[in-house]
Amino acid sequence: MKCVFLSLFALVACQGDPAAKPAKALDPQDPRSVVEHAAHNTRSQKSYETKFKARLAVPKSDPLDYDGKCVWVSPGVLYTHFTVTGGDDKKIIRAGADKVWVYNPLVRWTTADEAGMAGAGRGIQNPDEVLAVLAKGPGTLKLLKPGVVELAFKGEDIEKIMKEQAQQGAFDWKESSATVELHVDGENRLQKFTCTATLKSADPKVAGAVTYTSQVEVTDYNKATDLKFYDGQKREIPLKPAMREAIENVLKERK
Repeated sequence: MKCVFLSLFALVACQGDPAAKPAKALDPQDPRSVVEHAAHNTRSQKSYETKFKARLAVPKSDPLDYDGKCVWVSPGVLYTHFTVTGGDDKKIIRAGADKVWVYNPLVRWTTADEAGMAGAGRGIQNPDEVLAVLAKGPGTLKLLKPGVVELAFKGEDIEKIMKEQAQQGAFDWKESSATVELHVDGENRLQKFTCTATLKSADPKVAGAVTYTSQVEVTDYNKATDLKFYDGQKREIPLKPAMREAIENVLKERK
């Protein structure tokens, strides 16, 4: 279930074109305009770094807390490192739409499919995908104050977003809801966003709502070109030649 929530706002079929500019000039009083321009301005940067925290709570179970960081490099290379309650540690690299690797201390780098993590590097792990979804303007938008937009999603909206992420019949969408609050900086780029979701499980054994909360904050723009990973002895973990080649091929596409 936790992979479903990490993928809550992932767009599997198409991330969209980061270079595609909004059709109209920015209107700071129009929440849709603010979101569209923030998504474009952020995704068109050479790189940005984020940190994130998330919590998944299922009734009668201990909550799972996630704490991580990402580096996104244009036009589509993502480095993610996060830990989960209990000591689970994940290191992920995504190059383009379909090249994804997950680090395992025993076997080193493996593909996401080999690791049983087909959704790795998506959703809250990938702020670029969240921006791609938000730029399309699903849900109801409201300007809370200058530079802060609230996006409210009803069950039907969430179902459309999660149609390839959630198992068939896993949730009662009519009884589910989610809210995203997007903050932009002085250059109308992403500063941070928070997400709160309350989903009703279709499993009669799960009494009560499943809740998911997260916050992603941009810590820097246009400085990092990658994210270094280290093992338990603080030694840098090298990448496989095929990984380096895939990353370089994606970076060559930068205009």
